[in-house]
Amino acid sequence: MSPRTILVTGGAGHVGSHVIELLLHDHQNHIISLDNYHNGSETNHLCGAEYRRGHTKDINALIPETPELVFHLGEYARIAPSKEEPDVVFEANTIGTFAVAEFCRRRGSKLVYAASSTKFATEGQERHKNPYSFTKANNVDLINNYGNWYGLNYTICYFFNAYGPRENGVGKYATLIAKFEQAYLRGEPLTIVKPGTQMRNFTYVGDLARGMVLTAVFGHGDGYALNNTQAYSIIEIAKAFGVPFRFIDGSPGRAESGDSPQKAREELGWETTVDILDYISDFVRAHPR
Repeated sequence: MSPRTILVTGGAGHVGSHVIELLLHDHQNHIISLDNYHNGSETNHLCGAEYRRGHTKDINALIPETPELVFHLGEYARIAPSKEEPDVVFEANTIGTFAVAEFCRRRGSKLVYAASSTKFATEGQERHKNPYSFTKANNVDLINNYGNWYGLNYTICYFFNAYGPRENGVGKYATLIAKFEQAYLRGEPLTIVKPGTQMRNFTYVGDLARGMVLTAVFGHGDGYALNNTQAYSIIEIAKAFGVPFRFIDGSPGRAESGDSPQKAREELGWETTVDILDYISDFVRAHPR
């Protein structure tokens, strides 16, 4: 059997590296990562995958192969900083994703898109709150329309607050659990953006990657929400670390998500396997203070 080529954009990032890790279990897969390293890291490289540096807007020049599957995670993925650099957001999430959709249409590749759970917040109005949410929601519309217009083979997954190994805890693109872990290890109080009561469906990165691969193999179309059904407030998360915390001013992020589709559970039998409080408990036991 000849190897099948699979492309993962953003393959040096948090979730992308876990998608590659799962795909490498099949030795017939030839995995190519395309990443511009805006938020990815060479420390996330895995033996057995091929890594190419570049922007998704240049995908046609950088990927002469015709992949069977394209996992598209190579987008700008932070809410708060997106208002500070809309040019970067639109280049990655609008120009880049249009190029990826065209690439898949012309090459006949199946597109597996990582969308944002902000689409389900405040009855869909969250999409207008910041450049990140706006571009991500527009890309869902684009890909659905490519399916209608051109018969594009695609699935759309929705991510909810990824956490776990290889999460970035440093700089303005850091995410919450890794930031809390870093502060804990430094012996500093955890900082909570007011009010702290905002609820999040923290979902383990390995579960997200497994869900994305399942939808690639068995799914079709829109509506595969990959979320832990148990939501926790940021205060609850901070208290789980068992160390002091303090409140700061700032953007509390997106509004809580409303009801999300159940296709991943009903069609694919996907479920989460790790709860965030158990994960934090294991981390604290491994790093006593």
